[in-house]
Amino acid sequence: MSDNHDHAGPGFQTYMMVFGALCVCTALSFVFNIALGHGMTSATLIMFVAVIKATLVGAIFMHLKFDWGKLYCIILPVCVVTVMMVIILSIDATLVWHAAPDSIVPYPGE
Repeated sequence: MSDNHDHAGPGFQTYMMVFGALCVCTALSFVFNIALGHGMTSATLIMFVAVIKATLVGAIFMHLKFDWGKLYCIILPVCVVTVMMVIILSIDATLVWHAAPDSIVPYPGE
């Protein structure tokens, strides 16, 4: 038997580097909140940092970077079903609105 463990995915050092990057990003979020207050600039910067953190977590910790072929086969049918559900539910909502227009929220001024 060989002790060669071939596996797809990052090593321990990669996990630790991503952990450090996540810590830095979290600290940046706090700094932006304290330094810039509760304004739109602060919220925009914090959202940008959150997107970076989510990308790192998804790509490395959830192995999406290494299993993209499998993920693609999962995402494509879900997107198709989502579009179909939106179409079906919008048709139902339209038919209900036409069938009982008085049961919907009244117009302003009535």
